[in-house]
Amino acid sequence: MSCLVRHVKVSDAPGVYAVERACFYDPYTEGFLNELIKTHQEQFFVAADDGKIIGYAVGSGNGKEGHIVSVAVDPRDRRKRVGTTLLSAVTASLTAEGVRQIQLEVRKGNAGAIAFYEQMGYRILSEIRNYYNDGEDAWVLRRIIESTASLDK
Repeated sequence: MSCLVRHVKVSDAPGVYAVERACFYDPYTEGFLNELIKTHQEQFFVAADDGKIIGYAVGSGNGKEGHIVSVAVDPRDRRKRVGTTLLSAVTASLTAEGVRQIQLEVRKGNAGAIAFYEQMGYRILSEIRNYYNDGEDAWVLRRIIESTASLDK
């Protein structure tokens, strides 16, 4: 698949929210996503195919610590390396800011996402009980950034 991965624009908000709704049964609110778009533009990337937003990834950094807030790819466009490209873009952006380890949370029951993150170099660090609104637990995964050469796992 050939898609364009770029920094988010405010005008992408409806497309980002459409992907969010397609991916999650408990999606982030439009207000929260709009706030992320405004405040995290350097670490917020979208994938567009023929102008339509098909995925997004957003992270945040604080010193040497980074956090992946969300990665979402329209179910119709999964397994086409869109998520890999998006997560790599966020990782590169955070690493350029000096981040040396990145964490994220994922539903314990989401085997596909867990396998994806492990393929991208993340390892299970800990568990958070009742993390999600429906009471499901989360795994906390972490990736150590040893050098810029290790970005393309």
